Amino acid sequence: MKFLLENNLSKLAKWLRFLGYEVKVLEGPVNLRDLIANRERVFITTSRRWERTLRNLGMRFLVVPRQDWELQICTVLKELGIEPVLKLNRCAYCGGDLKPVNKEDFKERIPPKAYEAAYDFTYCQKCDALFWKGLHYENMLRMIERALRRCEDGKGQDLRA
Repeated sequence: MKFLLENNLSKLAKWLRFLGYEVKVLEGPVNLRDLIANRERVFITTSRRWERTLRNLGMRFLVVPRQDWELQICTVLKELGIEPVLKLNRCAYCGGDLKPVNKEDFKERIPPKAYEAAYDFTYCQKCDALFWKGLHYENMLRMIERALRRCEDGKGQDLRA
């Protein structure tokens, strides 16, 4: 499943990428040309304004709450039947594929404490971003678990890949 998101949904885009999905975020306002060019994607919006047009295009879409990212991710997971597993295989910034790397090859870019404690280093060739599992990984798990608790059926799911 691939997604197209309004430009005001960048935090949701980041979390969908953490879950392993290809996400394209519109750079400006929604227009018909963008919708037609991305018809194969699920369009996620905070507005019902385009509803009739989207139906006429035969495009799948979902309307999510405007400013609450927890309810946004909860709605997407529940309505589209997505497994809430953090795959961490896509770059949070650009959506590029992450490749496992040896931390020694990137030693000069890694803070000393992270170099000692972190694990599972990955690299995005598309935007030159480097990622690793550290203390923030447990925080990410807690954040998405908290979001899922706001869903009726989101309790007790293990998010570890």
